[in-house]
Amino acid sequence: STQSTGEVPTEEAAMKIQLVQISQPPFFDDMDEVMVMAKKEVLSKVHSLLYFICSGDVDSYLENVLPTVTSFEPETHGMLVEGTKFHEYMFDSAKKDKLKVNCTMIAPHVQLLGTDAAVVSYTRLVQYTSSTGTTTQKYSETRVMQREGEHWKMAHCHRSQ
Repeated sequence: STQSTGEVPTEEAAMKIQLVQISQPPFFDDMDEVMVMAKKEVLSKVHSLLYFICSGDVDSYLENVLPTVTSFEPETHGMLVEGTKFHEYMFDSAKKDKLKVNCTMIAPHVQLLGTDAAVVSYTRLVQYTSSTGTTTQKYSETRVMQREGEHWKMAHCHRSQ
């Protein structure tokens, strides 16, 4: 059964995913410890989102995005998509592929926009392994995060190749 805690992947998902790692982690040189902790919290949430995406954990993903989430992605062909239905379909399609996935977040940059919003930009390498070999794709990604009560949720994603 699917775990919806937002932290623990299902057994099936754990077998599918290889690793979600951060390469060249950011150096937070802010003098304010509160700012540093907020940036680390936001980065941790985005890291978790990537884990949910790469492991196919749609329930945890949906718990961590706003219902009105918007996105521009290669699959939208330049069109703005609003809501979660597009992403739910992408998760469903990815389940059928049964590929092993390795994700690497490279050189993330966290920018706080006050106390309740943040922008995280980075490069993501995604390696897919199947019976025919390994394919690597590179994406430039920006995720806008919004604080909802005590939790950060994704409000917007821009992903390009």
